[in-house]
Amino acid sequence: MTILTVGFACLDLLCFTSSGLELNGSITSDDVVYSGGGSCANTAYLLALWGEDIYHIGHLNNDNHGNQIETELANIGVNTRQFIFSEKMVTPLEAITVDEQNNSYTIISHRLVQPPKLTIAEKNKLAHFVQTVSENKNDIVMLADGYEAELSEYLIEHLPKVKMIMNVDNLSANSLYLAQQADYLIVTEQFASAFVKLKAFHGSDEIKSALKKLRNLTNGKIIIRMNKKDCVYLDHQQVVTISGFNKQAVDDITENDIFQGAFAYGISYGWPLEKTILFANLAIVAANKQKRGRSAMPNLVDINRAGKDLIKDFKYFF
Repeated sequence: MTILTVGFACLDLLCFTSSGLELNGSITSDDVVYSGGGSCANTAYLLALWGEDIYHIGHLNNDNHGNQIETELANIGVNTRQFIFSEKMVTPLEAITVDEQNNSYTIISHRLVQPPKLTIAEKNKLAHFVQTVSENKNDIVMLADGYEAELSEYLIEHLPKVKMIMNVDNLSANSLYLAQQADYLIVTEQFASAFVKLKAFHGSDEIKSALKKLRNLTNGKIIIRMNKKDCVYLDHQQVVTISGFNKQAVDDITENDIFQGAFAYGISYGWPLEKTILFANLAIVAANKQKRGRSAMPNLVDINRAGKDLIKDFKYFF
């Protein structure tokens, strides 16, 4: 199986503190992490860590920051040869302050609202990539975040049998087309409740109604990730709930990337949806709580260990 991640890649500076920011004041952080980031790029990193055939595609500038992002991914095993380096692109940078006292964070992002348009030469490069992955005869799963909308649309058009996963917490005009093409659309509870104009869900009937209305966005399967870590979806008009775990407490930034990476992994192996979501929730639990960013990501042994600890009569995934 071949997996493509198409979307945002950046450099992160994460600063962890236990005291809140004050106006015109300063705080000290004893825990600072500097590494590659971006949700789709983090997912690619995780899947490469697990030994998967993984490609990441996106725009960068051919500067020191862009080269650092590409090198970190390539060193873990992500295929980065199809990256598009453009002088019109600003390599994204993010400074993230994380308040560990109340588990909140603030992101200061330096990036273009959307990447530059593809040139003819860049489309020719993508055409060569499409031919290469098509010749492998493997099924292809693609995870997109909507940031690289033109790139994603090109790949959907030229890889008609691709299985498309999209994980969104807001729906911009650029990502609307991608949502329509998704086989699996994963949304947050906040997004789902806002979509149906509710402040919060009160009971399964409201959740069921929301799942039905969200079908207006896609012909694929809708999965809502609830605030309490449960996931819900419809199966034969019935709401199915896959429970999360009480120990499922990692920072929100890492959690989302681990979940969608593990979800893409399960779909790539043809697992049923229930097993795929259970695996994704276990992957979050298995993250190393003592580490930060990409260094906290679990390996497959960690996930099996978490399953054995948390699930009665657990059968190994691998």
